[in-house]
Amino acid sequence: MTTGRSMDPRQKIRLFIAGAQKCGTTSLKHYLGEHPSIITHLQKEFAYFYDDEEFRGGWNAAMAKYYGFHSENTVRVAKNAGLYVKETAVQRLYEHNPESHIVLLLRNPADRAYSAYQMEKNYGHISEDFSVIRPMLNQRPANDWRYEFFIKMGMYSDYITMMRKYFPKEQFTIVSYESLHKEPEAVCSKLFEILGVDKSFKPDISVRYNVTHKMHSSAYAKMVARLLKNDNPLKKVARRLMPRGQDVKLGEMLRNVNKSSTKPEKISTDLRCQLVEFYRPYNQQLSELTGIDFSAWNTMPDKS
Repeated sequence: MTTGRSMDPRQKIRLFIAGAQKCGTTSLKHYLGEHPSIITHLQKEFAYFYDDEEFRGGWNAAMAKYYGFHSENTVRVAKNAGLYVKETAVQRLYEHNPESHIVLLLRNPADRAYSAYQMEKNYGHISEDFSVIRPMLNQRPANDWRYEFFIKMGMYSDYITMMRKYFPKEQFTIVSYESLHKEPEAVCSKLFEILGVDKSFKPDISVRYNVTHKMHSSAYAKMVARLLKNDNPLKKVARRLMPRGQDVKLGEMLRNVNKSSTKPEKISTDLRCQLVEFYRPYNQQLSELTGIDFSAWNTMPDKS
């Protein structure tokens, strides 16, 4: 297996968008990838460091899958919105390139939790009401994917502490979800400068990617979820027959067909209050770790 030390520097990931899920990571990946000096992957997530089986397949296979070619004049950017929660994946990225710059996009964890739930509902992975998470806030079940996915991923301070065992704080850029929406060009310009490319380049920020909307049919969502599973024989055949990246576009098209123009209903005030209170100590630790004031996330919604 090709190691970070023996690898051609032009192959190394220079910037990795490591999280968090439902915080604008897909949009940021697309914006950065528009730069003529940057190359990124067509797939929504770069799974090489995160997925054990893919990692065993080796770096050359990952390069062919995600980038398809080598180029002397491009800077490689990758994104996996769940990498920050898996220490093995963080360690693999460090061993690949200890100088990689890490970008974390962070959103009010109460809002992130509900948005993650809506996405999984649209994908046909869950049919229960979001209130199913209420008892989990006290019980903290160890092996419940719903708790891990909706709740635990918002405990940002725990994960940043873990990641700093590998990467120094100077190699992190932490961006709030609100900042990306209000000043996307400024966020991109800062990252372009870090990468040493033309920071005056203006990406097309008129498009927002991976926006959550209500689905038309839960049955259709479940059918597509089964179809897109990696072990589905039809998906394996499609990957062999279709040009690189086209299977990814087909999957997104199938999911987008089920999206309506209606935004999901809002989370109940009582449940949001419960989430805000749960995350309060983690938000305080996050502010202390980063030097960024996240106290606005602790504001309770108006119950009137």
